[in-house]
Amino acid sequence: MSTSSVETQIARLRPAVIFAPHMHKWFLAGAAIGFLAAIVFWHPWPLMIAFFLGVVGFSEQRAGPNILSAILAYDCDDPTVGTVCVEITSWSDSETYHATVSEIGHSDWKYQFIPQGWQPANRSYSARIWRCGTEGRPLLAVVEEGILIPRYDPELVVSRNDTSK
Repeated sequence: MSTSSVETQIARLRPAVIFAPHMHKWFLAGAAIGFLAAIVFWHPWPLMIAFFLGVVGFSEQRAGPNILSAILAYDCDDPTVGTVCVEITSWSDSETYHATVSEIGHSDWKYQFIPQGWQPANRSYSARIWRCGTEGRPLLAVVEEGILIPRYDPELVVSRNDTSK
């Protein structure tokens, strides 16, 4: 996979701002139509398609809004500097990418992401980070090689030594 610049990766996602926040609703609507078609035609194929569309619709309901939030933050807010530690889990036919975002004076957050035009490695990266408010969850992290947008809502990382949280 060839690496594209951060600006190119952001530019490729800009058209998604129009439809991505509502895409999961289209999948769920397709699932409902497929379910109704299975009842009307009394055939299993529409039901199988409905099941597939329903699973995709429910599983990706945060991806679109997260893309929109990341692009808006990139355009409007100033980033802070921190580090991103990428962990790659390899399955039989795919890889899952997780990022732990750390900044001095902020809580750490962990989230799953899908690389957009670059190939991450299992290591720490220096990053620019855009957040939701001063203490909120990260909306976007940018490393030299590429962008990291949360696929689902980020989770606050609580260290074992920290009993105040």
